[in-house]
Amino acid sequence: MSITLLSNIILSFILTYVAIPPIVKVSKAKNLMDVPDQRKLNKTVIPTLGGVALFIGVNISTLIFLPNIMLTELRFLYAAIIMMFFIGLKDDLLIISARKKFMVQIAASTLLVVLGGFRITQAYGLAGISELSPWVSIPLSIVVLLYLINAINLIDGIDGLAAGIGVVVSATLGVWFYMTGFMGYAIICTALAASLLAYMRFNLWGNTNKLFMGDTGSLILGVLLGAIVIKFNELNVLTAAPFYFQQAPLFVVALLIVPITDTLRVFAVRIYNKKSPFAPDNNHIHHLLIKAGLSHIAATCFLVGYTIMFALFALTAQMYIDISINFVLLLAMSFSAVGWINYKSKQYQKTQNKDTESESTKVIRLLPIGSKVNEGPIRFRRKNS
Repeated sequence: MSITLLSNIILSFILTYVAIPPIVKVSKAKNLMDVPDQRKLNKTVIPTLGGVALFIGVNISTLIFLPNIMLTELRFLYAAIIMMFFIGLKDDLLIISARKKFMVQIAASTLLVVLGGFRITQAYGLAGISELSPWVSIPLSIVVLLYLINAINLIDGIDGLAAGIGVVVSATLGVWFYMTGFMGYAIICTALAASLLAYMRFNLWGNTNKLFMGDTGSLILGVLLGAIVIKFNELNVLTAAPFYFQQAPLFVVALLIVPITDTLRVFAVRIYNKKSPFAPDNNHIHHLLIKAGLSHIAATCFLVGYTIMFALFALTAQMYIDISINFVLLLAMSFSAVGWINYKSKQYQKTQNKDTESESTKVIRLLPIGSKVNEGPIRFRRKNS
């Protein structure tokens, strides 16, 4: 590993790590907190400005260590990051309408695609298509960016999940960019991975300094991941063996299998139930895992492992199976897995309800004859699950 890349990793980690405690202190002093409700899984008020620390860590470190030649090419990416930062910060502080937030996302995505050149032009034979024409490539790329930005935002519902998947994607592609000589993108990826690791230290084990990344962080993470996976898809065609991926789009989908398929499933369920696809609920895959009895950390570890398993499948399957068939297999496997998780979640809830009813019956039977159940509240001690 080069000194530049190592320095970039260390600096981005330190900047994020050092920035978080003061951000938490200010958030508490100004009451800038995430308040629990019936949909959210946190039970206490938690600061939500972790995205500010990510913004500091990623941007300062990459701007210091990026090669000069890369600054011109990436100026539109930094413009998009700044747009996501301010709209996310405003949403975390004041709450804005989904429509306004979506309009800024469209503007940032269009800027990246049209002026920044972050376009999907290579299909690698998917559905028999090798290369996309501009009139298909441009709108498709904008839609993909918008989808990924919102998908990352939607999975940021339990401790460490969005950050954990972000680490897997950015670290994996960071190694690839470094090994293939694309140093600028390697610096961006490794700075993002290091900053996310520093954030996870406080998000998972922060105690008094615990915080969430908020919309500020998830929007920045979404636009960065969207940009780097598109660039990986395009630069891969210039790469020789052993670092060339025969089915690069499949590998990208595998790395982002959790946000991609979860968002598709949730949107489909909401539309089927005649609700807006953007209406909030507790039907995401991480909600199902929590309902199935897993802790936040256990659910996050499961989904990160789930991501790695699908990435390994994509790497293996590309050597033996056509890309179009692999896409169908990958999505079918993921939706089947979520169906199984949903089934296990319902079974667990039924068991919990039966246990509660059983405890209630036992207490009522132990009441003295003639006593009235409604004379006062009856408190039951929950069984350890």
